[in-house]
Amino acid sequence: MSSKDAMNKYAQIMLFYIILSYIIGPSIGYYSLGRTTTAAGHGFVVGSVISIILWYTVGYKMAMSK
Repeated sequence: MSSKDAMNKYAQIMLFYIILSYIIGPSIGYYSLGRTTTAAGHGFVVGSVISIILWYTVGYKMAMSK
């Protein structure tokens, strides 16, 4: 795999984590925990924790595979 392909794969993985942490998590928190900014903040935290867990269990291996 060329370095360009590896970088594209890494960028796609990071884009997924950005969407999970900054859009999906806060949206789920906002709509399921009361439609407040505090609820969106809780969703942000949960989405970020899930992103970290996924990175260390799946994403890192995918990014480093050849």
